[in-house]
Amino acid sequence: MPSQPSKNLDTFPNPHPDRDYIIEIECPEFTCLCPKTGQPDFATLSLEYVPDRLCVELKSLKLYIWSYRNEGHFHEDVTNRILNDLVAVTQPRYLRLRAKFYVRGGLYTTVEVVHRQSGWQAPPPPPADLPRETQELPAKQAAGAAPAQAPTAKPMPAAKTRNPVKLTEPVIPPAPAPKNRNPAPAPEPETPASDRFRMLRRSRRYDPPPEPEPELEPEEIVAEPVEPEPLPAPVRKDKLYIGIDLGTTGCRAIAVDDTGKVHGEMSAPIPTPPRNEDEVTQDPTVWWKAVTGCLQNLLKQFDPQRVQAIAVDGTSGTLLLCDAKGGPVTPAIMYNDRRAVQQAKHIASLAGDHSGAHGPGSALAKLLWLHDKKLDKRAQHALHQADWISGKLTGQFGHSDYNNCLKLGFDAEKNDWPKWFSKLGFDAALLPEVHAPGESLGTLSADIAKTFGLPADVEVLAGTTDGVASFLAAGPTESGHGVTALGTTLVLKLLSDKPVFSVEHGVYSHRLGNFWLAGGASNSGGAVLLQYFKVEQMREMTPLLDPESVTGLDYYPLPDIGERFPINNPEMGPRLEPLPGDSITFFQGMLEGIARIEAEGYQLLGKLGAPALTRVFTTGGGSQNPAWTRIREKILRVKMEKPRSGHAAYGSALLAAGIVTKTFQ
Repeated sequence: MPSQPSKNLDTFPNPHPDRDYIIEIECPEFTCLCPKTGQPDFATLSLEYVPDRLCVELKSLKLYIWSYRNEGHFHEDVTNRILNDLVAVTQPRYLRLRAKFYVRGGLYTTVEVVHRQSGWQAPPPPPADLPRETQELPAKQAAGAAPAQAPTAKPMPAAKTRNPVKLTEPVIPPAPAPKNRNPAPAPEPETPASDRFRMLRRSRRYDPPPEPEPELEPEEIVAEPVEPEPLPAPVRKDKLYIGIDLGTTGCRAIAVDDTGKVHGEMSAPIPTPPRNEDEVTQDPTVWWKAVTGCLQNLLKQFDPQRVQAIAVDGTSGTLLLCDAKGGPVTPAIMYNDRRAVQQAKHIASLAGDHSGAHGPGSALAKLLWLHDKKLDKRAQHALHQADWISGKLTGQFGHSDYNNCLKLGFDAEKNDWPKWFSKLGFDAALLPEVHAPGESLGTLSADIAKTFGLPADVEVLAGTTDGVASFLAAGPTESGHGVTALGTTLVLKLLSDKPVFSVEHGVYSHRLGNFWLAGGASNSGGAVLLQYFKVEQMREMTPLLDPESVTGLDYYPLPDIGERFPINNPEMGPRLEPLPGDSITFFQGMLEGIARIEAEGYQLLGKLGAPALTRVFTTGGGSQNPAWTRIREKILRVKMEKPRSGHAAYGSALLAAGIVTKTFQ
């Protein structure tokens, strides 16, 4: 039988990891489909990389390239996708991929993408006669043909006229300064009101533009010799604690003292994860690059020797498989990846209502999908976003917290993995050791402490999810306090003295010390507003709204088909009719509809056993709209409270400082 196309990339150990050398691979037969016309696009792929511990095996690469033949991709996306997959599997010191597409419609397209390992220093340019390894990707293997053999190094012919990549890095334009995570668009020219408030043609999905990837080169800091502390050691009163938040398109780090006062803050963008229908993945190396950039710039704002502890939060449900040393063996499957439908059905047949692992978006469904595709063979750990970053800081992988592990199936009530896991078939050794958020995972590794100029005894504490961290940042302290996040989606969390679960309604509960955070996430929110209005239009219309008068429009705003909470119906469509005579009334009707969804969500939590809502802290971009705040107050009949902070990183900083543990025990 001939080989079949596959997305599984195999590797073999680098035979000479002690030196830098270049491997060149050329594939003149790459084919994918135009996503607009369905016609084939042809390209020559030129890959040149400096391996670290692993090299890519050629037969698996051939089958990987072949797997794109019947898939629709834009040139820019497919080139970056291939580079991300190669980097995730081989973790090279340097890699450049150049895709030269053949003519179509009189146009030639060439896309070139580059990866450089953090901290790697390119050696001087090599002599002209330096032996170089050149590999040609063979044509598809016929039935019965011998398997591809690993190439052997050979001297470069003197007459060869190709333009190889020098080991010195190419000149790259300076990266733009880090942008705000939610930048406002530039004001538009003044136009008549009828034009300014014109509704945009509705698109079914809102995908924000990708943030540019910053060039954040780590600085070399020489650690000074540590003098022995005098005895008895004085009690320091200037300790600082750092919280790190990893979002979909950005990273933020905040330092606080024992009282929660902020002493420094820094952010960095992360490239938007590429999407291919239900598949959403991300190269985890961009997380670490953003984290190192944030830490380096944050530590310039105060004496690094004051830092006592660090805690990390990340997106809930994002999953990454890595080896024993933390090297990724697959790209990270993001929280909003929905390919694991069949695996979710299998889990639903075994798990009870109190499991947080239901649905294709759960980390457990993603793990089963990877297992079914046999992509977990080389993995040692199944980790979440926050787990992997904490492991990079300590050098020890395989640890997590019970908030991140909720969607991996961990039973936070019994503080154990459920017995029905034995029927799933994957290797249970992949599961992390679970800790309470705020529990010590160890101290910084010697290399990390030296790189950032931090004390060697800085503790790294078990983190949490970004949603829980945002709740902590807002400032609720008592049962009945709720936090509403008005971002791209609408997320509710209510502090309860007991857990609340309902698969039917998309309700689950995170543990928080002796309390629980009951809640759910609706697909309604800012994304549907941006399908009709620009940000500047909404800002101009807000003063013209009349919160004291109800429009009477019974809207259920959704950006697309499907709802999760308070109605769990994947076939539910948006309800945005009838259309009024002006855009301002339409805008207010949508805001009222989202506010009713919020109220129905809190009412549902009460019916399921959570306490009655007494206070609401509101965060996210929508919380800055005063008219919307008044609309929500009238519908919820509860006063809106300003959050202590709107940043999840602040919640993680409170976790690092021990303030959270004291509050909820």
